[in-house]
Amino acid sequence: MRRKWHFCGFTLIELLVVIAIIAILAAILFPVFSQAREKARQAQCLSNLRNFSMAVVQYSQDHDERFPFWRTPCWHGGPGNIASARDPLVPGAPLIGPHIFIQVEPYVRNRQVYECQSTGRDWSFPITCARDPDTARQRGWWSCGGAWAYHPRLPYPTAVRRAWVFFTSYGYNEFVQNHAEGYGYLPRYQAPSEFVLLGDSEKCWFPTWGWMMEWGVHSGGYVRDLVYPEYWPADPNWTATGEAEKYAGRHLQGSVLGFADGHAKWHRWQQIRKRRPLSPVGPLGGALRFDYCDEVADQRCAGDWWWVWPAGWPF
Repeated sequence: MRRKWHFCGFTLIELLVVIAIIAILAAILFPVFSQAREKARQAQCLSNLRNFSMAVVQYSQDHDERFPFWRTPCWHGGPGNIASARDPLVPGAPLIGPHIFIQVEPYVRNRQVYECQSTGRDWSFPITCARDPDTARQRGWWSCGGAWAYHPRLPYPTAVRRAWVFFTSYGYNEFVQNHAEGYGYLPRYQAPSEFVLLGDSEKCWFPTWGWMMEWGVHSGGYVRDLVYPEYWPADPNWTATGEAEKYAGRHLQGSVLGFADGHAKWHRWQQIRKRRPLSPVGPLGGALRFDYCDEVADQRCAGDWWWVWPAGWPF
């Protein structure tokens, strides 16, 4: 007697249904997994900037409450315009010493703190245009030869300057780094917990003026380099037209900021606005402080003072 075999299996319709269910679940879960991964990176970045902020505060404690000073290269006394061995605007400060990240390195002790895992860039104007110092020199995007430390007028040995070439994802407040209006000193601050010193940035410093300039402050009082840390160029009108939603933020449409009291916090891009109560266009309406005009209702701020170019400062 012959035994009958019955083969069981899925029909084509059943397979298609299973595949469709898996595809739907994947479409639902992949964004969740991606968001969870970015949350983890955001937490690491928050830790980095907290450590960086505390390093800057510790530096100030060891230097009579003075924050690190570094003259912006395009300001008076930059490498292309060396006038003296000491900066005439900040008595005793070296004119062209090492940049901020080198100055606080003894307090950080690990350069990985300077890099965010969420960035898609490997350059940071002007300290390097590549992670690797040799690659930076080969690219040579900027007039200094691919990295600020390679500028031929820096009076330091080549080996020393080469060690200054490394990538960072963060920026330092340009107003503070230039000791503008005395803001290199901690006692000058009225509300340190609201004053932004550091943050996810498109370059290694962020300007706090330059109204409606690509590099400066955009419509609504938004600080461009902190709002668009991953994007160049950026239209100053995006914050008014809604286009900013496509490009803003490094972490889930926001950026991590470090403050003058040493704490760090993530802010959604809409919150990264200047407080400035007096300006040529009226109050800017933000809650954060970035420079003198965000702290004091000085009538000079109602005009062009620290608006497009810092009036009275040589370049």
